[in-house]
Amino acid sequence: PSGKRRVHVSEYYGRVELGTPPQAFDVVFDTGSGNIVLPTAQCSDVACQRHRRYSSSRSTSAVALAREDGSFSRTGEERSVTTVTYGTGRLSGELIRETICIRGETTLGNHSNAGATGLAAAPLCTNMGFLGVLHESEFPFSELPFDGLFGLGLLGLSARPELNFVATLSQPGGSIQPIFAVFLRDLSADEDSEITLGGFRTERLEGGQDALQWLPVPEAEANDKGYWIVTMREVYVGSLALAACAGAAAGTAGRPRCQVALDTGSSLTMGPAQDVGALLAAAGPCSPRLPTLRFELDAMAGGTLDIVLTAADYAEWFPDGTCSTSFQAV
Repeated sequence: PSGKRRVHVSEYYGRVELGTPPQAFDVVFDTGSGNIVLPTAQCSDVACQRHRRYSSSRSTSAVALAREDGSFSRTGEERSVTTVTYGTGRLSGELIRETICIRGETTLGNHSNAGATGLAAAPLCTNMGFLGVLHESEFPFSELPFDGLFGLGLLGLSARPELNFVATLSQPGGSIQPIFAVFLRDLSADEDSEITLGGFRTERLEGGQDALQWLPVPEAEANDKGYWIVTMREVYVGSLALAACAGAAAGTAGRPRCQVALDTGSSLTMGPAQDVGALLAAAGPCSPRLPTLRFELDAMAGGTLDIVLTAADYAEWFPDGTCSTSFQAV
């Protein structure tokens, strides 16, 4: 349309259901967050009113939690309020235990998981805690097209262990494997983006099953910080190595390594101002002639995985002649 600019897709969200009978919400499946967060009917802020709001009074399976330790509410007892601060916003809410379901046909795309090896065709339901929002800042929440967040981060990002979906999924005796996978569609293809729980669809793998590579994650440190952490050896702009990890701690074979977090809830690649500045300076003026970037990550068994970005992957050009990249200094 006239006056609008085409940009890369920046948000991927799907549908979950809470309560009995179910109440439907659109959420971002976010590996950079450790909580399930949804606005409640008690929230009268502008941001809440612009979205679907959860009502505990309409659910027979809702249980109010009075304290942050996950204990049940007693009659007349004041309930604890938890505050969570994000990079661009803040919210506070109360802890609620509820039945939460994800149905295969309503995740990031409309493709059903039925028939895919290792994936559950039936809805995945669990009973766990979530944060019911009572207050949230107008920015950025009022502008978001989805209702809330579905945290897929690790324990360190959760307000309480009871609110961590990954920990719940990983408990012994679970009905599915503790695996999730995210597929982002080719915008020029007739396909949908999707998230799968309990496995992954081999037909979604670029290069097929044989091309699958696993990256080591330092489990104790990742759980403590809450992020899916992997290690990076180097960043290349064209053929130029930036020595981006020169000041970092040594990894295997004495080589320095940077730690990076994989965050499905962010549309930007972020890093320290000095490093992002060096990358953009080496890349040159923002134009269609920007060089290819290569991020060299550690893979299992001493191998490496290269993430290669062309100019079209990390930059946008607009009719008015302006240009922007997807890198941000923090």
